[in-house]
Amino acid sequence: MMTMVCFQSAGAAYWLPVEATRAVRTSSGIRSLPGTGPDIVGILPGQPPLTVISVLGGGGTHVLVVEAGGAAFGLLVDAVTGLRRIAVADIRPAPTGRGRSFISGTIDSDGELMLVADPDALAARL
Repeated sequence: MMTMVCFQSAGAAYWLPVEATRAVRTSSGIRSLPGTGPDIVGILPGQPPLTVISVLGGGGTHVLVVEAGGAAFGLLVDAVTGLRRIAVADIRPAPTGRGRSFISGTIDSDGELMLVADPDALAARL
């Protein structure tokens, strides 16, 4: 069994291993950074300040603080909906033909398809 953080972004439901998450913050106060890559929204002031990425589409009102790949960063999401324990055997392979490599699997949860985000692949977008 493993515990996952559940969140939504651009109308889709995602899960991320709880071990990779540190906090949830509001997106209020994000400042843009000139000359950044297309996935970087800006920086969120704080201790420490966080680089915030948006790779899941849409805007967002929350920042899920993630630590992976040796870095802490923010992931812009619409809402964080809770925690859920799942059996590792319930995670199915990621869909083929996708252009974004940060989805590592899928889970059918009560008839809803949920996407499992790979924290290390997200960190590589920095």
